[in-house]
Amino acid sequence: MLIELKNVKKYYRTGKVNVKALDGVNLSVERGEFLSIMGPSGSGKSTLLNIIGCLDKPTEGEYLLDGKNVQKLNDDELSSIRNESVGFVFQTFHLLPEYDAVFNVEIPLIYRGVPAKERRKRAEKALEVVGLKDRMKHRPLELSGGEQQRVAIARALVQDPLLILADEPTGALDSKTGNSIMELFCRLNEEKGLTIILVTHDEKMAKYGKRIVHILDGKIEREAYL
Repeated sequence: MLIELKNVKKYYRTGKVNVKALDGVNLSVERGEFLSIMGPSGSGKSTLLNIIGCLDKPTEGEYLLDGKNVQKLNDDELSSIRNESVGFVFQTFHLLPEYDAVFNVEIPLIYRGVPAKERRKRAEKALEVVGLKDRMKHRPLELSGGEQQRVAIARALVQDPLLILADEPTGALDSKTGNSIMELFCRLNEEKGLTIILVTHDEKMAKYGKRIVHILDGKIEREAYL
């Protein structure tokens, strides 16, 4: 089992009021699974994704990632997991506009201290995987929205992560381009065995996954296998 959440709760304090973002979530994710998490705004799905991605810790409960108890890790250990084990893809692409695609993909490897020659080799391979072999030297403004998101996916892949977390990755794209991005995620899941967790409010996009978990008011309401 890659991910195990046991009775996870997350509270935020707003003034004198405690707000329950998550209220007793139990969830397991197998290696190689493609899971979609659906829910309306404010349902807790982004909070759940932040905890899975080690961007935040539960207030109560237990979270195991690849057998490690996340609550017991210090900030440096959490940072190491985020940089080495988790690939993030967001609705906004977060690319550096002054640099070309291949350098944008290299950035996580720079933080890991990977030598320049090896960085470039791995970045070029990741861009080839997402279908951008001929666009490596283009800057973000010279790329379409779909191509920019593919660069962002390549940047997540270049770390050889345990899992990819995608937060509304098609939200800034038209439907045709969004479908092509979701087809890419499916191919990465099926051909490379990547574990992918998608957060979306769009049921059509969620159905690209193999299981859909519906979250409401901080609780898992229901789930279905596709």
